[in-house]
Amino acid sequence: MRSTSSSNLVAIADAGASRRRALATLMAGCAMAAAPLLHAQPNSKDPDDATLRGDMSNGDRVFMRSAGGLLARDRQIGELGMKRFQKRELREWAGQLKNKSDALYRDITAFAERHKTNLPLDMSEESRRMVDRVAESKGAQFDRDMVRTVRALLEEQVRIFRKSAEDAEDKQVAALAQRASDERSELVKALDRIAPRNAGGQ
Repeated sequence: MRSTSSSNLVAIADAGASRRRALATLMAGCAMAAAPLLHAQPNSKDPDDATLRGDMSNGDRVFMRSAGGLLARDRQIGELGMKRFQKRELREWAGQLKNKSDALYRDITAFAERHKTNLPLDMSEESRRMVDRVAESKGAQFDRDMVRTVRALLEEQVRIFRKSAEDAEDKQVAALAQRASDERSELVKALDRIAPRNAGGQ
């Protein structure tokens, strides 16, 4: 009996391994540039109860919560860049990052609320420490450090969101993930035009 039980457990653990690896990648957040996972700070006093009442699959719920945290971080990075970038074109680009992150966050939040899934309201302390480290730079050095950091974060998000779009069970979740990937890809291209990768050590 014990042997049969063990075999069953192994079979269950192996099922959907590729799906879980993709979710693990998302939950790990952006590995490049010390990009941390955003631990969700849900907008409910009882997130577990609210989550249990939802009709979203576990995998899609993981994506929604993780994406919400990434977008919360990106919009704050955008705000910082709007204030601190020395180059006007970079300040304008940072405004685009903030606005696109705000709009996508609102749409993901609206969808998540309809499915009784809570999203993080802010970035994690680990993410905040990463942003604070970049913010310590001054002048042109800030521009170089921030461009290098945010480019790496966005490139990793493109891959994460594209994979999430492929794996999503709900068509609307897939569409949101694809939109996130496409928008981040366009932002990276725009950043490359403003701050070429081989210029000034970026």
